[in-house]
Amino acid sequence: MKEVKPKRVLVEGPPGLYRQVDEVCSLIEGLGIECFKSAMPTFGACLVYEFFPVDAIVHLGHFPYKWWKPRKPTLFLEVPYTRVPEFEIPKEIKGKRVQLLASAQHVHVLEKIKKKLESEGVKAEVGGLVLGCDFTNVRRGFDEYLVVAGGQFHALGVALYLKREVWKVDPYTDKVEKVSPKRILMKRYWKASMASEEDVIAIIDGHEGQSREAIIRGIKMIAGRRKKKVKVYKSLILTKDFILNLPEKVIVIASCPRLAVDDFGEIEEKIVLAPGEVRASLMGLEYYSFPW
Repeated sequence: MKEVKPKRVLVEGPPGLYRQVDEVCSLIEGLGIECFKSAMPTFGACLVYEFFPVDAIVHLGHFPYKWWKPRKPTLFLEVPYTRVPEFEIPKEIKGKRVQLLASAQHVHVLEKIKKKLESEGVKAEVGGLVLGCDFTNVRRGFDEYLVVAGGQFHALGVALYLKREVWKVDPYTDKVEKVSPKRILMKRYWKASMASEEDVIAIIDGHEGQSREAIIRGIKMIAGRRKKKVKVYKSLILTKDFILNLPEKVIVIASCPRLAVDDFGEIEEKIVLAPGEVRASLMGLEYYSFPW
């Protein structure tokens, strides 16, 4: 705040951190700066709402997005959950090479978990942060993978990316379980195969860091070689009604590829795919990859 000297600031964050958004806004107002709390949900650092009439933005709960940088001055504030989960180490991973991964709130505890695992004979290595759509820190070749995150979202993403089971530790419940992508992958392969029979592809692009111009150009190039027609839509927030009302049968969500699986994967009226999946539908299922 001292560096930018803004007169108006927007504080934004995911729905689970709205309480913290309010607290941060109160601190900013205490500095004599006008502060607004965003009611727009942020699903990642790829989505910073720059169109609000403010001088600076404070974004809670995510690390900066490596593929895009906001034009407006933006401070990314971590909201770490520092409790180390107390869990029983599965016997299946003892003596094996295991990569440790975590979502943004829990990446800080990976070193402590590593020491815990090593004390039980596990050859652990910290991989670091995973996002819902970015698995560049995931290295292939480990015997097992252990993801520290609440819910299924991040662990399922790693499993789909690797096309294999992974272990998940829930830091809120201390529960350890395997997450398998097998059932979902079977359905995704089937959807990609069905999409290959259609002649028109709709691509939904997003805004801010969810605008994927290079990816769309690549899809258009491959589709053009196979005499497929491509139509591009722009949308900030997607809903099921929007998807269902599109005239095209095949819909590729480039803005946030996880929507194709997590939010719209059960829609039967349309074939909703991620960018990597439509590539497989155009080039052959041996090219299947998730998400890109």
